[in-house]
Amino acid sequence: MRIAFIVRDAGVLGGTIKATLNTATALADRGHEVTIASCVRSRPSPMFRPDPRITVVDLWDLRKPDKGGESLSPLDRWRARRPSILDERNANRLNSSSALFDRRVARYLRDADADVMIGTHLSVNLYLARYGRDDVVKIAQEHTSFGQHRAPLQDWVKTYFPRLDAVVTATEADAEAYRGALPGFRGPIAAIPNPVPPLDLDRDAEPGPVVMAAGRLVPAKGFSTLVRAFSRTVDRFPEWRLRIYGRGKEAKALEQLVEDTRSEGRTRIMEPVVPLDQEWADAAIAAIPSHHESFSLVMGEAMRAGVPVVAGAVPHGPVEVIEDGVNGLLVPKKDVAALTEALELLMGDPGLRAKLADGGRETARRFTPEKVAARCEELFEGLLAART
Repeated sequence: MRIAFIVRDAGVLGGTIKATLNTATALADRGHEVTIASCVRSRPSPMFRPDPRITVVDLWDLRKPDKGGESLSPLDRWRARRPSILDERNANRLNSSSALFDRRVARYLRDADADVMIGTHLSVNLYLARYGRDDVVKIAQEHTSFGQHRAPLQDWVKTYFPRLDAVVTATEADAEAYRGALPGFRGPIAAIPNPVPPLDLDRDAEPGPVVMAAGRLVPAKGFSTLVRAFSRTVDRFPEWRLRIYGRGKEAKALEQLVEDTRSEGRTRIMEPVVPLDQEWADAAIAAIPSHHESFSLVMGEAMRAGVPVVAGAVPHGPVEVIEDGVNGLLVPKKDVAALTEALELLMGDPGLRAKLADGGRETARRFTPEKVAARCEELFEGLLAART
């Protein structure tokens, strides 16, 4: 099959991009012709390097011309200043959102040589529903829970998604929410998890006393709760260290919180590392304190690496994947005291860490690229067969 994934910016750091590249690579392994269409390009080189078998197409290179970007015609410069059709409800939330953005994406959706097109963000899925060709299978892959979309965008989902052939989510709870929002949807609304490839690990039997977290440094990830909780472990476990890898608008606030909790010697906010394989190898505990989360690649990677996980008991990903005490620990979200207790329980019990690590490895086998790609392939083939 000729399969095209449409992403907003293939060069940036983020779970959606990483998940898309992992899925694209797994489908290429199965012999399919895979393209990733990046609506914009903002970096000279991508944070995650795509497999060489995958074709990457940039629809609009935002870099300055002397940095390798394109020189816009006068007409396109005018279009770049005009509002996007999605700006009415702020669906893009991008500086590049404009009539030119609309035009570039619509033209690709009209002209691309593909059997299956998969949008990977709500804004792209709205374009796909509006502009996608009738002779192409059109799939919305939603990485955000339906309830996390603002009400005006939920209304657009209900209006435009029925034009698509399928909706794919990362968890069954997310799929059920979209089924409730789209009664009578003509095609499948299916849960297919993000794939977690093998990691390149050199892991000691008992790593050093390190708690690790990773992700965008934004309030929804709950890192402020983690910093506060970890600071309370100092009396019983002064030798332990916390490392948070990421980048985002909350970075300065987290640095200040580290100082306020007098944790400078134990807690560090680290720059992103790509890939995180060796960091996982050096970690003894993985913390995922998100306030809401669909399928978490960080959680999947930690499990695959054999790092015991403690996570916020939030709907969708964590509560669907983690069985408390078997393959991880669950704590109420935003509960500093409960997270402190869970961290100290793991810090003081190597046997429990080993048990949860084994349970996590077993769980991670459900998310191998081979299994995920096979489920995608089955869905795509069924949709294509239904057209004949």
